This record gives sequence, C-alpha cells and structure tokens, in this order.
Amino acid sequence: MKDNEFVEKSEEFMIDCFESSNLPKVIAEGMIRHLLQTREYLLELTEGTSRDTTPLEIAALLHGIERAFRKGEGYRNLIGKKHEDRSAAIAKDFLEKKKAPKSLIKKTVSLIEKHETAPTKESKLLREADNLSFLENTLPIWFEARLWMGENKEEIIESCKKIVNSKYRQIKSKKGREIGTRFYRKWMHWLEQKKENL
Repeated sequence: MKDNEFVEKSEEFMIDCFESSNLPKVIAEGMIRHLLQTREYLLELTEGTSRDTTPLEIAALLHGIERAFRKGEGYRNLIGKKHEDRSAAIAKDFLEKKKAPKSLIKKTVSLIEKHETAPTKESKLLREADNLSFLENTLPIWFEARLWMGENKEEIIESCKKIVNSKYRQIKSKKGREIGTRFYRKWMHWLEQKKENL
C-alpha cells in the first residue's frame, strides 16, 4: 500500500468510527468535520514545502479518534489514560492492522502523543492546524454539547473564552495568525452576545 493510501484508509476509518459511535449525531458530525479540517489546515500550513506530510496527515485525521470510543467500547484498556495517549494507541492499532511501515506508525503515533504539548516543529504544525480547525467551527458544537450535558451557561461562556484565547495564543506562524485572527474575533464577539443574553 502506498503512503497516500494509508491517509485515505485513515480518513475512512475515522469517519466510520464516528458514524457508528454512540455519540449524538451532531457531535459525531462535528468531530468528523474538525478532524478533516485539521488535515486541510495542515496541508495549507505546509504548502510549498518539500516535506513528506503523510504522518502529519494521518495524525491530523486520528488525533481525536478516541472521542468515538468514549464509552470504552472496543478499547476498554485505554480508560483513564490521557486523550492524546488514547488516540495514539487506537491509531497504532489501526495502522498495524493495515500493515503500515513501522517508521510511519512510529512517526504518526509520536505526533499524536505530542500534539497537545508540541515540543517539536512538526508537532507544532499539527497543534496549529488543530487549533485553527477548532477556532473555525468547533466552538459552537462544543458549547452546545456542554449545555446539553447540563453545565451552567455562564460557566461555559467563561470556559469558552479561556479556550479560545489559549488556542489563538498557540498559533505562531504568520499564515496561521492570518487565518486565526478572524475566527478569534468572531467567537469572542459571539461569546459576549451569549453573555449579554443570560
């Protein structure tokens, strides 16, 4: 199998996992959109470079895969581990079953494990693409999901402001800032309106 086929298979796997999950449909669809969009932003941020983006693309598609298994079905031994470790373990299992090269598995798993802390240049790219995707369209789904789960609206608003600020601050590249600034302003304004309507 060629590297780009592993990317395609990873995308199919991710979509299948969320479509067959126990998540409410709007949340599953939102996660699919977020992960697909993370890949799109990754490609945009690496455009014009000669780097092999295969492990980054697979990591972008699978960095949140564990959310499809939140009830523990299929991966019960991962309960209690961190989000990035659960996603990395599921990605590794999937890639091994698809007989991906060991070097591709190792690189992809490492990127997923490090996407929150981003200690390397490549993991910073993944985190930036993840944050841009979140800033573009994930916030309202996240907001509504928390409201649906019964959380206090005022606390959700304050929490959302913190996460929008945090995600935006983590975007360092010039291209990423250009993209992210409009989303940052849009959601801060949206959250202010939500607060006024309490």
